[in-house]
Amino acid sequence: MDRRLEAVKREINVFYDDDKDYGPVLTEICLGIEEEGIPYKTVELSGTKGIENLSFKAAESSRLGVGIGVGSEIALHYIKLKEDDPLFKIALTEDKEKLRSVGSNAARLVKGMPFKEVI
Repeated sequence: MDRRLEAVKREINVFYDDDKDYGPVLTEICLGIEEEGIPYKTVELSGTKGIENLSFKAAESSRLGVGIGVGSEIALHYIKLKEDDPLFKIALTEDKEKLRSVGSNAARLVKGMPFKEVI
């Protein structure tokens, strides 16, 4: 098949640091994205310089321009913002509802809908 004809997926990227197991956190974030009906992809990365950099790389590599970084914190980023200024950051220790709202809000950003409350 001609590679030029292959469709590039439009999805939200969720990048996570390879420091530790983020399984339960990633599950809740991805469930939030899924609930809003937007495709997503999770990618493990190493060598990033902070949560702002990780989340910006996720947004930068997404055709939708939206990315989430999971590392020392969780950050939601949008490609039109400066790298060091994500939309918001929350702690890894937040409850399941807040973790899920990060995913929902990423999808809502794509759809142009109002955000759910995170804090």
